[in-house]
Amino acid sequence: MSDDPDLDPILRARSGDTAAFGEIVTKYQPVLAAMLHRFAATPADLEDLVQESFVKAWQALPGWVPEQPFLHWLKRIAARSGLEYCRRRKRQPLVFTDRVPEAVAGAEAADDPANTALDEARALLAELPADEQALLTLVHLHGMSMAEAAEHFGWSRAKAKIKAFRARHALRKILSRHGYDGT
Repeated sequence: MSDDPDLDPILRARSGDTAAFGEIVTKYQPVLAAMLHRFAATPADLEDLVQESFVKAWQALPGWVPEQPFLHWLKRIAARSGLEYCRRRKRQPLVFTDRVPEAVAGAEAADDPANTALDEARALLAELPADEQALLTLVHLHGMSMAEAAEHFGWSRAKAKIKAFRARHALRKILSRHGYDGT
């Protein structure tokens, strides 16, 4: 059995205790928001993505195995929600927010020049197919290992590495087209 510190509320939630699931949501909402803000075009979309992830987690909770780390399982659900969001938005133009949401970054980071760089990176990534965009976002912006990202999407590590290689190659072309010289 898992030595997860949240095992008690998780098991209660698995039994249908909505108050226990509320505790889980309260604890992990900032974690999912920090992860998913890189996928969301607007703060409203971020809220929807986080909520959608928790709804999916609630529905899938009976299948969670206590031997699995709960946070890893929850992040996998969130990553798939982020990928689905990117696929749904592919036919619509993406409009990125000017800044990382203050609820995620904190008020002191609201005027951080890194927000501009992040916005540029997100706009360039938006030109990639949704699965490549999501993979590079998780690996390079969220800091996941290739193995973790592969597992999040249900891919083999080899498939994830090939997709990442192709996505980086495509991104280099996009960068060149936009006047970035690669230095």
